[in-house]
Amino acid sequence: MSNCFYSILLITLFVKAELYAQPDRYIVKAAPFSSRIYDEFSPVFYKGGIVFCSNQSDNSLVSFNDEKNRLFKIFSVTKKGNTGWTPPKILAKEITTGFNDGPVTFNENGNIIYYSRNTSVENSLRNISDTSNKLGIFSAELINGIWTDIKPFAFNNPLYSFCTPALTPDGQRIYFSSDMPGGNGGMDLFYCDRGNNDWDQPVNLGPVINTPKNESFPFACKFGRLYFASDGLEGFGGKDLFYTQEIKGEWIVPVHLDSAINSAADDFGLVTDSTLENGYFSTNRRKTDDIFSFSSAPVEFTDCDTIKENNYCFTFYDEKHQTIDTILATYQWDFGDGIISIGKEVKHCFPGPGNYSVKLSIIDDLTGDFIAKQVEYKVELENIEQAYINSSDVGIVDKSISFEGVTSDLKGFRITDYFWDFGDGFRSGGPLMNTTFKKKGEYMVKLGLLAEKDSLGVIPKICVMKKIKIN
Repeated sequence: MSNCFYSILLITLFVKAELYAQPDRYIVKAAPFSSRIYDEFSPVFYKGGIVFCSNQSDNSLVSFNDEKNRLFKIFSVTKKGNTGWTPPKILAKEITTGFNDGPVTFNENGNIIYYSRNTSVENSLRNISDTSNKLGIFSAELINGIWTDIKPFAFNNPLYSFCTPALTPDGQRIYFSSDMPGGNGGMDLFYCDRGNNDWDQPVNLGPVINTPKNESFPFACKFGRLYFASDGLEGFGGKDLFYTQEIKGEWIVPVHLDSAINSAADDFGLVTDSTLENGYFSTNRRKTDDIFSFSSAPVEFTDCDTIKENNYCFTFYDEKHQTIDTILATYQWDFGDGIISIGKEVKHCFPGPGNYSVKLSIIDDLTGDFIAKQVEYKVELENIEQAYINSSDVGIVDKSISFEGVTSDLKGFRITDYFWDFGDGFRSGGPLMNTTFKKKGEYMVKLGLLAEKDSLGVIPKICVMKKIKIN
């Protein structure tokens, strides 16, 4: 664009990514209560122990000789000493049927359970290969140590499956997977919000999350993260684990979990603490479904860059038609974004990144004729390639401030982990965090990002910082 001069320097920033060949982001190992013979999957925390699904023998009167079609039941284990676990046992006989039971989810108090099971359990002749006996969701309440008042989910339908329920920590929303109409294909993720003592109509999470294949096994964590498994989103193969978060009414693009957790096999049914530091997940990387534990390896960030603000403001003037300076003329600039300005030299701020067509028309004021008609210039604008913290620059003591890292613009950097430092050290978090500051002053907020390993097994990491003033 030699004929149009910009009075602002466009800066191209090459991302400075620290690279380090440390051990995997997570230490992963098989849980002691997971066997090599049977299937165990979908662990959840419950009263200091773990509840999960398994097709291992439950010593019940219901048994099947066909090892390929064993029924799944709801089992529990509890801690025994510092490192041991009790042998698995059936969670509760009152919610155990002669068909498939589980997975489950509990409310925060542990006295309400929602669980999957076959909808028809009355028949004495059990054909577990019968695909017409769909899965449904049921609930029960723990009263005096007994699960009572078993109820079907309001939206169960004998024509479709409803399964893998997950309650939010506050109990006001339930996520589940279903092949009911209104989805994108296969099994989709839906949710229902709590209305007046009942659940509102199901809402599909939409095409950002759901694919023509299968999304299932949701887990709703504190601070708004939703973990789930998908075999339709881009991953390493089979089912992979992702998380998303609803920000300003929109679901962010799913984040693919670290390669220590995801593998070429099926990985699904994750449960974790609020920071993704410790937890459990299911995988068939050993040829049966097994439960693995994971714990995070320490991560440090140094040499954080100061955020550079994108600037889309320019001064335009024409160099080509200097010979007409003695003629009274009107210079009309059309910036291609709905704004038209008049003048030999004009300033203009574009609304954001994109490709713009700037057109200049020069009109003779005496004759009304065009001296130069719609001379066109192309303007291509891009965001500075960097991690980015979107927040207010000023806050008030004891008043919550939101910090968002979703707008980070990093080509070829597929984010797996967010770390935030609000003046008390880095801790794992999500793309959206809220915090309060207890004292007045200036704080340097830092955001550290990890990406998926490259072909050499190296994990890229980036860190930026932003100054916040608290009054």
